[in-house]
Order: sequence, then structure tokens, then C-alpha cells
Amino acid sequence: MIQNNDKPQVTVALPVYNEERHISKTLDSLIAQDYPNLEILISDNCSTDKTGVICQEYAEKDQRIVYKRHHENIGVAANHILIARRAQGKYFMFAAGHDYWSKNLVSQSVQLLERFETATVAFGTPSWIGEEGKSINKFQGWYDTRGLNPVARFFMVFWGSMNPILGIIRRKEMPDLENYNFAGADLVVLAELAFKGEFLHAVDASFYRRQNRPVEDYSEKMKRYKSREMKIEGAFFYRLFPLTRLPLELLRVVLQAKLRPLEKILTIALLLPSLPIRYILGKKDSTLK
Repeated sequence: MIQNNDKPQVTVALPVYNEERHISKTLDSLIAQDYPNLEILISDNCSTDKTGVICQEYAEKDQRIVYKRHHENIGVAANHILIARRAQGKYFMFAAGHDYWSKNLVSQSVQLLERFETATVAFGTPSWIGEEGKSINKFQGWYDTRGLNPVARFFMVFWGSMNPILGIIRRKEMPDLENYNFAGADLVVLAELAFKGEFLHAVDASFYRRQNRPVEDYSEKMKRYKSREMKIEGAFFYRLFPLTRLPLELLRVVLQAKLRPLEKILTIALLLPSLPIRYILGKKDSTLK
């Protein structure tokens, strides 16, 4: 669905599953964006509640919305991968069916990306909210990587939050997600995008990210990664130990990056001791929550 508009098209990919409580708020926020050229693709992973009915109603009222439903639950990652393939816009954004955004988030982000052609991602200021929509005491930070070299950008992503994965992405720089059905794929995607260009913070735009499930400790998170809901693919070993593929994928990203040989060697030399440190700190942070 390519719209006739002077502004470049932005594809919003909205994979959903049983989001009836908040999906109306999410869709209201998207259609209220002050950016004029959006396509909103909804991929329903065989919801068992009223999510589909609500989405159908919105699609009938707004031609920018295209709703499709899977006949069976194909897993969280697969749903994201398939909907990303359908994107047509110059820019791309993953959205969750329980989040919402300030009405200028898309326009401010696109304006930055159009101004800085070497950038790959632009995103607003993230704020965490609870089930009832009230702010909660949870902070993950954000980062703007303008002026940093590719290696520095990579490590900003490695140690930073994953919030930019839900920002506006230059679609031609998006990796092919075909083989990204593994735990931690969002970090790998961001790492690839960081090597290709800068991340831009749209200071005056806001992104409200909802804590839509109980806070998990490390063991609960691993249990969810192994669940039928996730449907992680690959060798049995990776399904049994979901995070073991992640360091291998990060090493692959470094090896395939457009870096000089010495830069690759130094980056890997810094990355290898950082991997267990990040794992230990991440596990500790999960335990403390």
C-alpha cells in the first residue's frame, strides 16, 4: 500500500497476540501521528481474545491499516520476521500492541533521518508505564551515537538498552531477518545497524513502553525463551540453552562489518572478555528486580 505523498513512506509493523486490553490505545496513538505517509501492518499470531475483532474494526475505518491473521500461533520471532518482509516504506518501525507514542514521534524521527543520511535509526525518549498507564520507576536510558566511530557505536549498543529496536529504522539497512529466530536477536540487529550508521535521539518525541507482564527474574526469563510461545528454532542445544547462540552471532556481526582487519581484531579482543561480564551483570540485574 504505497501512498501518494511527498513524504517518504514509513511502515509500522505491529505483530500482536492477545492484546485486547491495550490495542485500541496503541492503534489510536499510531493513527494520530502527525506524519502523513504511514502504512500500518498488523500480523495477528492467532489471538484467542478480542484482539482480531478490534483490529478488523480499525482496518475498516482507516485504509492505512492492513490486518492479517495467522491460522495458528507461529511463535513470537517468526511473527516479527514475516511482518517485516511485507514492509514497503523507506523507513520501518516495529511496534508493540500495548505501547503508545507522542504524536510527533514518527515525524521527528524521519526528519532526523532525512537530515543525517548516514544514520540508521532514530528514536524518541523512552518512558516505562505500568498496566494502568502510570509511570513506573524503571529506567534503561538511551544513547545518541553521532560523532562516534563504528566500533564505539557497537559497544554503545552492546552495553546499552534495546529501546532503539523499536525506533524508526532506515529499511534498506535492515538485515534480512530470515535466520534471526533466537534469543537476543534484537541485540544482534542493533549491532549490525550500529556498524552501518549512527543512532539519533529525537529529543522532543516520547515513546511509552508498557510493562505488560510481571517482572521476571533470570530463571523465569529463560523459561519464557524456551516456551512454546517463543518457538525458538535451530539445534536442540540452542533451544535448551537459549542464550548460547548470541555470542556467536555477535562475533559474526563483527567479522562481517566493514572494518579494517586490525579494527576487527581489536573489537573481538574487547568483546570476548565483555561477553561473560555482560551475562553476569544481566543475570544479577534480573535477580534484583
